[in-house]
Amino acid sequence: MSRPDGAELMVSARDVWKSYGSVDVLRGVEIEVRHGEVVCLIGPSGSGKSTFLRCVNHLEKIDAGSLLVDNEAIGYTVHKDGLREARDRVTARKRAQIGMVFQSFNLFPHMTVLENIITAPMLVRSQSRLSAVDSATQLLAKVGLSDKASSYPRQLSGGQQQRVAIARALAMEPKLMLFDEPTSALDPELVGEVLEAILGLARDGMTMLIVTHEIGFAREVADRVIFMDQGRVLESGSPEQVIGNPSSNRTRSFLDKIQ
Repeated sequence: MSRPDGAELMVSARDVWKSYGSVDVLRGVEIEVRHGEVVCLIGPSGSGKSTFLRCVNHLEKIDAGSLLVDNEAIGYTVHKDGLREARDRVTARKRAQIGMVFQSFNLFPHMTVLENIITAPMLVRSQSRLSAVDSATQLLAKVGLSDKASSYPRQLSGGQQQRVAIARALAMEPKLMLFDEPTSALDPELVGEVLEAILGLARDGMTMLIVTHEIGFAREVADRVIFMDQGRVLESGSPEQVIGNPSSNRTRSFLDKIQ
């Protein structure tokens, strides 16, 4: 995929730090994602990838630095003396513009597929049921599940549940999608259908930040790949650069072990 070099920044992280007690999980992270760009974060477990993703929509609070989404801070305001927490309703309004798909599917087990998708738009965005159902129907077609609207999550495979989770996130019409290892909980034979759904979003121009261990997928879908280790960005560039010809010995060592 070709990187939209002239596009405005969707995500701008500057010197972002995050600690748990005495452990620094993010150590001065600098990451940019442009409108329409697909960026994949790769690296060993514990390198800070998922933590950074959760900081983007303020599921985790950063300790220092600046983290903006579409030129707005999510969850805090910046002052001369540091960061201050924003009001909950302000954070919730901004967070609603960011879709996130987790490793686990987090579907409501007592609701049908259709109900899982339409509930948030109706409650949060005051969308009418008729409009929400129409949008959900289109989204189910997009992820290849048109025939599963009346099914319950327990009746679906893991891959199907994850595709419903993607449709549910898209129902909020987000400007940014975050994926936290969306295939890690799936059996190997189900991985392809979820990756294909994400690839379809990339073709549609959705801005995405994806944490993944699927190196082949990252090579195919990403405009840019970022390698993280021990809370830092060690390497960033096109898939051809970072995966095909890494400049860092640490990146090369990581890729040699998992490819």
